[in-house]
Amino acid sequence: MKKRFLLLAVSIAVISSITLFSQSTPINPTMEPSPIFMGPVFGYNKSLHSVELKTFAKQPACPTFVDGSDNGFYAGLSFEYMLGEVENSNSSIIARLLYNSFPAYLEQNDRDYPTRIAYIDGNDTVDIIQNTSVLHTNEVKYNVVTFEAMYKFNPIAGSGLGITVGPTFDFALAKTQEQRMNLVKPLNAQFKKPSPTSPDYDPTYRYEKNDRSIVISEGDIPNSSAFRLGLKFGLQYEILMGRGGMFLVPAVYYNFGVTNLASDFNWRVNALQIGADLRFSIDRIF
Repeated sequence: MKKRFLLLAVSIAVISSITLFSQSTPINPTMEPSPIFMGPVFGYNKSLHSVELKTFAKQPACPTFVDGSDNGFYAGLSFEYMLGEVENSNSSIIARLLYNSFPAYLEQNDRDYPTRIAYIDGNDTVDIIQNTSVLHTNEVKYNVVTFEAMYKFNPIAGSGLGITVGPTFDFALAKTQEQRMNLVKPLNAQFKKPSPTSPDYDPTYRYEKNDRSIVISEGDIPNSSAFRLGLKFGLQYEILMGRGGMFLVPAVYYNFGVTNLASDFNWRVNALQIGADLRFSIDRIF
């Protein structure tokens, strides 16, 4: 047993010596750290849709949705390649592959607007036109797969502060909307369903919530593009975690939409993004 233990110890010592020698020789006195870092990315999107949409395209007098926002997120992987000597580098190229959600919620109120309703009075229902309070809503779901290529520059030598800028290329997985008209007041009333022979009849409308809510439109956004081009810029700060070549990099970005979401409107999808990259030296991973 002692001979086996001694043989194992000698073997470990020999392998260690060979490894050390291969990393530090007169030809290669020090082992250069890898210029490549990679790791997971995660963060929060404050999605900002810049658009003006009519609640009813065929009726210009109806109210208009103006801009919208909502909360989303992003997650994926990042790859960083340091430019120049790693230990003295103050710039790099950062590529990311991400899943992004850029939703939006738009609303518009109609107050004291004449509406045909079914007024419920005891056991009787009377068809009348009355001033009502109506809330129009439009919930937009916009999810994309993103590839981005960023240039990073450290303006202060030896500091973890970095400035990043670069394009984003987004490919839509979902680009849908659901527009509703909700009767807020009076409480004892319903929207009046027009008969199929009425000029106001629209077979695409769906009445819900005891006829107090009408789904005006749903599904894919008409004439929407499957591709988005964006310009992203921001600030980051690299925090070294121990001595193993691992960095936590919190960052804040503004993501500006260059292209339109739909060809019928000037509809830009922008986002304020706050998150972090966790980057490992590739030597640590492999």
